[in-house]
Amino acid sequence: MKLSEAAPGDIVTRLLAGTIPMDLRVTAVDARFIYCGPVGSGWKFDRSSGAEVDEELGWGPQFGTTGSYLSAVRRPDKAKPGPRAS
Repeated sequence: MKLSEAAPGDIVTRLLAGTIPMDLRVTAVDARFIYCGPVGSGWKFDRSSGAEVDEELGWGPQFGTTGSYLSAVRRPDKAKPGPRAS
């Protein structure tokens, strides 16, 4: 599934430093971003590139660098419990 198709409830895989996988649950989306975790204290990712956006750290496409990115998105399997994602 493409990042542009991500919807609340989907599971995304965040790659921290490009190597450490971490499953997160999508909590909201808008035209530019995918949001995961608690509102206001979670993560924000660029919907086009998957790059994590953090203005305080200077991460995101507008800065030309990031510390993590989304590598996959999937719908949770309704038949069995999903991962304990944040």
